[in-house]
Amino acid sequence: MNTNCVSCIKILIISVCFLQIGELFSQTRAPVTNNKKLTEETPAEVESEPSLPFEINPTKRLTEFDIKRKKTGSFFTGLPLLNSDPNNGIGYGVRVFYFQNKDKKDPFFEYTPYRYRVFAQYFRTTRDAQNHLASFDAPYFLDTQWRLRADLIYERNPNFLFFGVGEETLKPLAYRENNDSTRPLIQNGSFADYMDALSYKRPGNAGQAPFVTDTKYNRYDMENPNLNFSTERSFFGGLMRLVGGARLSRQIIRTFDGRTEVAKDPLFGDRLLPDLLNTVPNSTTLLTEESQAGRIRGIQGGFVNTLRAGIVYDTRDFEPDPNRGIFMEYTHERAVKQLGSDYQFNRNTASARFFYSPFPRTFQKLVIAGRATFTQTNGEAPFYEYRNIWGTESNQVGLGGRTTLRGFKPERFIGPAMAFGNLELRWKFASVATKTSTFDFQLVPFVDFGRVWDHYSRANFKDYKYSYGLGFRIPWNQSTIIYFDYAISREDRQLFVNFQHIF
Repeated sequence: MNTNCVSCIKILIISVCFLQIGELFSQTRAPVTNNKKLTEETPAEVESEPSLPFEINPTKRLTEFDIKRKKTGSFFTGLPLLNSDPNNGIGYGVRVFYFQNKDKKDPFFEYTPYRYRVFAQYFRTTRDAQNHLASFDAPYFLDTQWRLRADLIYERNPNFLFFGVGEETLKPLAYRENNDSTRPLIQNGSFADYMDALSYKRPGNAGQAPFVTDTKYNRYDMENPNLNFSTERSFFGGLMRLVGGARLSRQIIRTFDGRTEVAKDPLFGDRLLPDLLNTVPNSTTLLTEESQAGRIRGIQGGFVNTLRAGIVYDTRDFEPDPNRGIFMEYTHERAVKQLGSDYQFNRNTASARFFYSPFPRTFQKLVIAGRATFTQTNGEAPFYEYRNIWGTESNQVGLGGRTTLRGFKPERFIGPAMAFGNLELRWKFASVATKTSTFDFQLVPFVDFGRVWDHYSRANFKDYKYSYGLGFRIPWNQSTIIYFDYAISREDRQLFVNFQHIF
């Protein structure tokens, strides 16, 4: 483990120690085994309350408002998935959640979002992208201090974007109108105009066909089945967790070099001439160019199998939709050939989130939420591994797309070192309750920022990319969050429809 990694661990441990001491001094613990605040209940009522098999810190208890609304027993939630993305086309599918909360007599009812959760997803798009998965999560598994998580994922997407690796990707998009080399270079272009220019046919270079197109210049196709699993052990009343796990995955890479595409004619566009006359080979893609130049590895795909470890400090009251608390984690992921991996590298990630309700008595739900993350990858990593940011609760993928810089296309920026942050104001303005379900409605203005570097030693606070937007969230039975986010950047405007807060 390098010096930077060791320093991160030291800083995190010291921070956690100070935070733990602060918790101990700032709270007066109730002398009952389930950590509830003292009330005027009779001794018989106190004795009838369920007792926890071990201590859980009072900060982990849900608010009284959330406890009253928490659904008991088991139930299903889920919706058809339908969205539109200029990158992947129209998406359709379904995601179904199954929750088991048990009843109010369960000792963990007031301290967990659920006793266990299972969900499955089927999803395809009109441009042949697929994302199917099954997931399992069980806090305090079998009434112990252990938590189990597992995800089985199959992903296939012929629309993955690649703009290079490192600081070069921070340059604004530039293109020549109609892909004509004799025309002036247009700087600071939008993603839509940039891709439109590349869709025109042009004279081929030496060794190429008479005419080619760059339609797929920034694209590649990747098939990626993988299995992730982890176990967690909680300490200090659930405020701290140690995490261990593994990932088994295979990546199959396909490029579009020489693949025939229907291009636009520089004079007539795509309206007058028949498609047959405009069907030409795709030129050499950026992925191939970068590989041939020796600037990236992994174009042949292969197996990536890793071991994972992490440490977490968590005072949130309700994981799916927190009202208060902080979440800090440090994770380390290592790929070695002894595990059957074709590559050897390691990744270190430090991340922190905070949730603060400034007026809890005036607003039942007005939360300021923030997140900051830094990650660095060392060793002989394939290019597609720079996109992965492993967290103990979720995986982020590159900078861009619905979970990081929402105003930029997915994986617009990737590199050996990456940093990003998000700020949100989550305001619940209405609620609807039926006999079987509750629905809240939230407005969420947000701002995102981030950038990449060629090496972690070059990290600074300059030249960050920004995006901003407005979200609309619908917490369904508290644990299922349906969200709509509309984001804007200098390059693009995007609408995302999915499940769960991004952090």
